[in-house]
Amino acid sequence: MYISKRGTRILDNNQPLVAAHYRCASDPWHPQSNPKGYINFGTAENHLVFDLLQKKLNAKPGIDEHHTHYAELHGMKHFREALAGYLNEYTGIQAAADQIVTAAGSSAILDMVMFGLCEPGEGMILPAPYYAGFDHDLKTRVQVEAIPAYTRPEDGYSLTLEVLQQALLHAGKRTIKVRGIIITNPHNPLGKTYDSETLQMIVNFAADHKLQIVADELYMNSVFGDKPFVSLAKIAADAGIDVHLVYGFAKDFGLSGFKTGLLYTKSEKLLQVVKELAYFMPVSNATQQILTNLLTSGAFLKRFIAENKLRLKNASATLHRLLAEADFPAERTDAGFFAWVDLSKWLDSDTFENEMQLYNYVLEQARVNIMPGQFFHNPEPGWYRLCYARNEEMLTEGIRRIKSALQALDDAKAATNNDEDEEARVIQPGGGI
Repeated sequence: MYISKRGTRILDNNQPLVAAHYRCASDPWHPQSNPKGYINFGTAENHLVFDLLQKKLNAKPGIDEHHTHYAELHGMKHFREALAGYLNEYTGIQAAADQIVTAAGSSAILDMVMFGLCEPGEGMILPAPYYAGFDHDLKTRVQVEAIPAYTRPEDGYSLTLEVLQQALLHAGKRTIKVRGIIITNPHNPLGKTYDSETLQMIVNFAADHKLQIVADELYMNSVFGDKPFVSLAKIAADAGIDVHLVYGFAKDFGLSGFKTGLLYTKSEKLLQVVKELAYFMPVSNATQQILTNLLTSGAFLKRFIAENKLRLKNASATLHRLLAEADFPAERTDAGFFAWVDLSKWLDSDTFENEMQLYNYVLEQARVNIMPGQFFHNPEPGWYRLCYARNEEMLTEGIRRIKSALQALDDAKAATNNDEDEEARVIQPGGGI
């Protein structure tokens, strides 16, 4: 059967995060019923909040007859009004319902935004390391190039003007026209929030080079550290710069299965493009009803957000304690669901090939899924993303397994070295054999 070139390109595409997720889902760990199952620290999902949402999600959504028929495919008006109110309260922007489009997940939104902003072969700058799914979101259908702006661990992964300028220069050498910049704040995979000064620098850089700004703020209500969340969308709006804000319910609400994302923008042309494309990937009316009820439950919503932040803070503290006890260095986090962990001392060589071998070893021997840094375009091998929005028992068991597997590696290397030392000793002159 004939398959088009673009179809073949999709068949050849590999999403390692997705493949690892479903492998773990096929045989998941349970402390009693499946103690040897996989522990998945590779997927950025929040498993700490369903008990808070369960009653709300199972309440009668108030489905009327008109909800069973076609509605505005880019989101029912009352849902978009609720979304505008939520964004206004938690980002400080002044959004209106008519400036919002909804679709089946933030990846769908980003795909449509790239369709509207870029020609095939044009590029978007992304501070690296960056969320691995962006490669798929940008490249698969609309053929937009991701241009990494490499930050480095020795600099604390600081995003500077020089880093952005280097990315722009590198794109020019590749003859790639850069259309914009995508900023994830709070950051995935580093689990950090950008301060106001850095965000203002980004806005100035974009303005100087006439670049579009896409603000991915999926984790804005998952900030638990001392540094407050500051919205890039708000910084840009205050400067009079257009910004395209992407948000969804997968992270802050732990509702990845609801597949609901949104775009906020003041660009009438982009809104019209994305509205037309939303025809192909709308959110169901029933899901919109449930989420509208959630967003308009003012007192409950505030309590939920506060408790979510507290649980994430406690989970982060637990994980970092376990990492320290296991002698696994990690970047400190103040947001999101992930730790950025340095396991480079267990690499046999300073290569990404060896980083991948260590990943597969941990997955096979410890049956724990952690994501290697190369998936996130980290410039140096040996770093791994570990998602910790799990209960303490799972965190404890997962780190115990990883430590045990890596200790076995150390023991095997020590035994090999002892054998080599012994062999060298006995063949020395006068060695006795």
